[in-house]
Amino acid sequence: MTNENQKKQENKMQLRYSLKSILKYCLLIAFMFFHPLLAQVGNLRGTVSDKSTKDGLAAAIVVVKGTNIGVAADLDGVYLIKNIPAGLQTIIYSYVGYEPVTLVINIPRDGKTVNQNVELNATTIEGKEVVVSAQAQGQASAIQQQLASNKIVNVVSEQRIQQLPDFNAAQAISRLPGVSTTESSGEANKVVIRGLAPQYVAVAVSGISMASTGSTSIGVTSTGVGAGNVNTDRSVDLTMVTPYMIKSIELFKSLTPDFNANAIGGMVNMNLREAPTGLRTDVMWQSGFTAKTSNYGNYRGVASVSTRFFDDAVGIYVLGNMEKYDRDSDNMNANYTVASDNPNEPFNPVQVTGITLNRHREVRKRYGGNLIADYKFSTGIIRSINMFSELNSDYVDYNQGLDFKNNQINFTNRSGINTISSGVHSLEFENDFGFMKVQLKAAGIYSKNDLPWSPYFLFQQTGGVATGAVPVNTSPEELIRNVKYNGADLSYLTSVNLFSSTYQEKKNLFKADFTIPFSAGNVLNGFFKFGGEYVSGKHTNDQTTPYFDPRAAGASAGTKDINRMIMDGLISQYGFRRDVAVGRFYASNFTTSDNKLLDPFLDDKFGRVFWAPNLTNLYGMVNFVSGNPDFNAANASAVVPGGWFLTEYQKLPNDYDYVEKYSAGYLMSQVNLGGIFTAVGGVRWENVESAFHAYILLDARDATKQKANVKEITVHPSNHFLLPMVQFKFSPVEWADLRYSFTQTLARPDFHQLTPHFTIANGSNFVRSGNPNLKPAQAYNHDLMLTFYGNELGLLTIGGFYKEIKNFTYATSYRLRSAKFTLPGRDSVKSFDALGSPPIDGATLATFINSPFKAYIRGLEFDFQTRFWYLPFPLDGLLLGINYTYINSQTRYPWTKERVGGTRVRPTYIQIDSSRAGRLIFQPNDIANIYLGYDYEGFSAKVSFVFQGNSVSYVGAWPEADGFTDDYFRIDIALRQKLPWYDLQVFLDVNNLNNRQNISRQTTINGFTNQKNYGLTANLGVRFNLNMQ
Repeated sequence: MTNENQKKQENKMQLRYSLKSILKYCLLIAFMFFHPLLAQVGNLRGTVSDKSTKDGLAAAIVVVKGTNIGVAADLDGVYLIKNIPAGLQTIIYSYVGYEPVTLVINIPRDGKTVNQNVELNATTIEGKEVVVSAQAQGQASAIQQQLASNKIVNVVSEQRIQQLPDFNAAQAISRLPGVSTTESSGEANKVVIRGLAPQYVAVAVSGISMASTGSTSIGVTSTGVGAGNVNTDRSVDLTMVTPYMIKSIELFKSLTPDFNANAIGGMVNMNLREAPTGLRTDVMWQSGFTAKTSNYGNYRGVASVSTRFFDDAVGIYVLGNMEKYDRDSDNMNANYTVASDNPNEPFNPVQVTGITLNRHREVRKRYGGNLIADYKFSTGIIRSINMFSELNSDYVDYNQGLDFKNNQINFTNRSGINTISSGVHSLEFENDFGFMKVQLKAAGIYSKNDLPWSPYFLFQQTGGVATGAVPVNTSPEELIRNVKYNGADLSYLTSVNLFSSTYQEKKNLFKADFTIPFSAGNVLNGFFKFGGEYVSGKHTNDQTTPYFDPRAAGASAGTKDINRMIMDGLISQYGFRRDVAVGRFYASNFTTSDNKLLDPFLDDKFGRVFWAPNLTNLYGMVNFVSGNPDFNAANASAVVPGGWFLTEYQKLPNDYDYVEKYSAGYLMSQVNLGGIFTAVGGVRWENVESAFHAYILLDARDATKQKANVKEITVHPSNHFLLPMVQFKFSPVEWADLRYSFTQTLARPDFHQLTPHFTIANGSNFVRSGNPNLKPAQAYNHDLMLTFYGNELGLLTIGGFYKEIKNFTYATSYRLRSAKFTLPGRDSVKSFDALGSPPIDGATLATFINSPFKAYIRGLEFDFQTRFWYLPFPLDGLLLGINYTYINSQTRYPWTKERVGGTRVRPTYIQIDSSRAGRLIFQPNDIANIYLGYDYEGFSAKVSFVFQGNSVSYVGAWPEADGFTDDYFRIDIALRQKLPWYDLQVFLDVNNLNNRQNISRQTTINGFTNQKNYGLTANLGVRFNLNMQ
């Protein structure tokens, strides 16, 4: 054993010994100090509910008057106060927007429990009856849960989710302060918190972290049509999660030691609905309209049933959902390059290198279900949670590319059916033994992102773009005059690819939490808490990228020419015409008859689309070639290579298996002093041991020699951290509190970044590599929040946050040279000699590194929620919510420039660190949400305004390569009307009422880099409830 390994083992042993010692002494002190008091105290249990609706009031506050003893009820309004001094005690029940209730209750001795249920009335003006609507109750519930938490948290309550729902969970979360979202086909899919990208945000179901959902982005290919790197980060796609299966959503912006620390951005926790008392059914059906396609064929169906048996001891809740909707869009992309280096100007001149017009056709289907069973006994509960969600996307992309660099027009097409599925299956045990509360969880967690068959076709017209230099600093729209389309008989099919991709993640989780309450008189109480977590997960990525170059090359006499065999077979099978001189099929063989595909693009900036293919015969071609073993490239001769390439380089460069074993333990305590001060502090220890198996490959571009250019590699990355955290809450008056937290959190590198693989392209001039030596990023977080609240005011919070992050992981690229010309810590040519054929001197390396520079995030948050119940009719039905977040981030992106010196015979190379300062990717400067609601008897309406200021979409090696999004503003409307029969409701949801487009721009000439148009969507539905209590 090396000295370093021996030191690591000694450190681990010392840490384990320290944790065991601390735990032992905590238990001993707790037992000695509190055991004599147990005989003189009792417990109080019950439910706090709304008197008119009978619904439980989540997080209702129950306190013993004149003491520091009290609790917040759970999400169902159920509460339990322990260790109350025996005898007559005055108990106060309170809830924002409701009149408090005070009761005198006789508390038994010897640790016995008395039950007391309480119903609260809405706050009223004398002589006026006030009924709390579902929308108002949703606002009050969110406020109450936020106030009751010992963390800095925002809440989307059950009533808000169920009564006026957003389209999916990500969109519901996006209404909260400091939250923006990324999008997939115009639908919010992932959450960005305070400018930190989705991979830095943990997403959980009932406290159990969901599996990351990966990506079907194609990595390395021989034909160069992939993204270059797979993108299997740690984010979770929430598109597949319907809001109807969720009871409430909590957004934790500060964590305590009992939370997984891998959440620099924060943690989203979705609590699922459980069976209430009685038999209940809920059926909802929606049909919808998409303005972009003038299609009225969308639908959504959700049905649930629940009941309880055996005096409410056993509960069953079942929900299923089924949805279909189209997400068609028109998108434009533009690429730029620096025309020349002019150090005397603030910015270098830029040229457009290419424009792509993308007509995206997509139909999405979403399926999901919950099965939740529980058994409640006097001191605890056993619960089984089963959640499944799936999103099925059937898409086709028609692309027209104007290539100003190579003077040609490219028509590409890619299609497929992408299925993303995710599930959580858990068994939980919770019991209060009096002196200790025990919570045990075991769970199986999985996800799959599957694209089994995705053909890609490339057609080209050479000379379709005028030759000569592209004018500098010219917007893309002005260059259309340089383009001339010469017809489908002068365009040719030049590449046929067939992609497949499957990402899978499976994890087993075991978690235990132990809480020991304590109290010392009426002034001091709290709890000690300790526990641990173990997660064993396996992540796999499997991609294939076979291809065929459809060209009949000339063959020598007696030489086997597989390409000619394929072309002749296709002509015989389909009657395709071929240009004999060029050796390729005319594009006119595949021309579509759907003229809608050729309609003008986005405000007609580029006129009509020139051409689009019919896919039927193209699909037949793929099956014809790939399904015939005689056409395999391995059968080709060395003189005339060709055929269907499905070698190791088409099977392995994007594949990996990654096993991660995560273990954690924590110690913490909460102390409540005098009813005005609460402190939460402790420490969390986390350890990761892993094994990463992948492949090193050189693209030999020869099917007979490829096996000799493959090598397997396995590495074992590991890391461990000790993370102290502390939070304070100061409540000097009944209507305000001040909160501060200091926490430490982590961001472990994404899976594709950690891979030990590298690939060397054909020609040995380009290398793509992962980096298994990456360290997790570590953040030091400070949060400060001042909160004011009351029945008339509602909730007003003003806060600030500051994050300092080290070891962020960034993508970078630089030239590979011999070691003497390489910067310290960077790779050289020799680093990639595992196959005995290193890349050439000067090859470009694309890889990932930990930034040596710290990143900083600062911001301010404001949130105001209120209900005007105290105003005269009709203003008493108004609700208002406003939140605003200002964010400022600063980091440095690691880039390297090279200066060439010496002579032509003996050149020298000087690598220069050219790191650039900039904002974090996805970070908007400003985020604002406003909603105005109105309730009158059975009618509810809400109009919402969403604003996201410009954010960074890309940071390049030079400032002119940077991209930014435009400010984004959207209006949504939701309407609901109760009918007088069987609790029927009709409702209408309209999203993107103002038909807002998503636009990104280049920074110096303000030309677009990306523009997307999804249009307005509307859904009309009916809902039926049957409750038998």
